[in-house]
Amino acid sequence: MHLISPLTLFFAAYSAAARRESMGFPDTSEAPFSPPIIESVSFSGNGCPQSGGFKQISGGWQHFAFTLPDFAASYGGSKPKSVNCQAHMNLAGGEPGWQVALKDVWTQGFLELEPDVKLSQYITTYYSQDAADTISTVQTVTNPSGSTLAKDITIHSSIPKESVIWSHCTGSDGDVGILNVNFRIAFTSTSDAAYGYFGGGKNSTVKERWGWTWRQC
Repeated sequence: MHLISPLTLFFAAYSAAARRESMGFPDTSEAPFSPPIIESVSFSGNGCPQSGGFKQISGGWQHFAFTLPDFAASYGGSKPKSVNCQAHMNLAGGEPGWQVALKDVWTQGFLELEPDVKLSQYITTYYSQDAADTISTVQTVTNPSGSTLAKDITIHSSIPKESVIWSHCTGSDGDVGILNVNFRIAFTSTSDAAYGYFGGGKNSTVKERWGWTWRQC
């Protein structure tokens, strides 16, 4: 398992840095003429229970995204301090002689964060064919101001190209494999009286968008 060095994001309440960031679009210029078919996507974890709300999937390869209506974590609130959701994407119909890897994850949600609370986002990815070969990234969000931050935010996790987890080399059968991506949010604080929340807002829900990289093999 490989771990990418943590990246810390600092948000000042009501400043320009705390504005909602628009989700970027993944670069598909390296993609083969015929990308794989997304045959199915399933979910597991306490942040996206199968018995929970409908998880809307959209976008195809270029703008692949999904919503997580049940995903919510809190510090000092009614939700768990740590919540995870794992997506399992079954890929087939790939172009022979190509590999694909997850490169970027944009996570959008509503954040409330008091100064004494830290939010950490962990992204772990692997293919089922070689579950021991994984990569993890960590991003932390803090609020150095003296007031509570309450904003829609987007957290961008980017895996360096030299560290991405590649699918096996697609053969004549077009099989690419099952990509697993685990997304976890955790709150920590030195104060028992502090408060933090990440999840859906008044008019929004947690949403993820993925970006890809490709190579010939």
